[in-house]
Amino acid sequence: MPQSVVTNTLSPEPAQADSNLNDSTAFASPFQFTDSQDSANNAIDSAENKSLNGPGVFKNHLLKPVNPNARPLNDTISDWLTISLIVMMVFFTWFRLFYYKIFRQLLTSYFNMTASNQIVRDESYLLQRASLVISIISYLLAGLFLYQISVLYDWQIYWLQKGLVRFVLFSLIIAISYSVKMILLRVLSVVFNQEKAAGTYIFNLFLMIMMSGLILFPANIFLAYSSMAVKHFAAIATISLIGLMFLFRLSRAIRIWFSIPQFSFFYLFLYLCAFEVAPLLVVWKLSIG
Repeated sequence: MPQSVVTNTLSPEPAQADSNLNDSTAFASPFQFTDSQDSANNAIDSAENKSLNGPGVFKNHLLKPVNPNARPLNDTISDWLTISLIVMMVFFTWFRLFYYKIFRQLLTSYFNMTASNQIVRDESYLLQRASLVISIISYLLAGLFLYQISVLYDWQIYWLQKGLVRFVLFSLIIAISYSVKMILLRVLSVVFNQEKAAGTYIFNLFLMIMMSGLILFPANIFLAYSSMAVKHFAAIATISLIGLMFLFRLSRAIRIWFSIPQFSFFYLFLYLCAFEVAPLLVVWKLSIG
């Protein structure tokens, strides 16, 4: 029986087998970048593990970051302060619209002594009601100004509360002080029979309160929403203006005293010390602790 040669027709040749093996290996292994993929993965890992050094959005921008990290919001303006300013602005606008003629008369009488005496002689009921409204607004603005000054210069007073309570307390102290002063002047004018001179002086005192309110409204806005340097400048400028207005009112008071027949320099000096200088010294003592 002749020897049969068995040939495997299914097995490929060696070269063909090696190429097929390489192709199958190539399809089995996933496609990967060599250098660029590794560097990208390393960059992502380093970015995740690295702390925040600054806003990277603006690194190649003309806007240069000031701080390396985000800064927390330090909001020192309370909501009640903003609401109070808005409410007082509404009341002042209402007074300006509905009492326009009286408002112009009051402004004129502040700079004109003759117009002031004429308004006192008329004794208008509408003027008295308007005076009450503008006085309340001015007391609130003065209380808000003192509150912001106390915060700006860090008044350390043990009995003084903080926030809204301090503002209300300052406003009440100012309102009660001026109200008591006017009542005392009325009583003393009746006792010494100087009602006309006392009425003129009380009206000039009210004009001082009204003009202070007009100055304190923009001053409160600057103290609330401006930078620290502007706040200090606004505080010094406002206190200086109110000081000049106080001296102007004292000159008016001296002129009124000179108009009284047989006036006494001693009583004038006593009044200035008791009703004008002494309250300021008390406020100064309380403010510095």
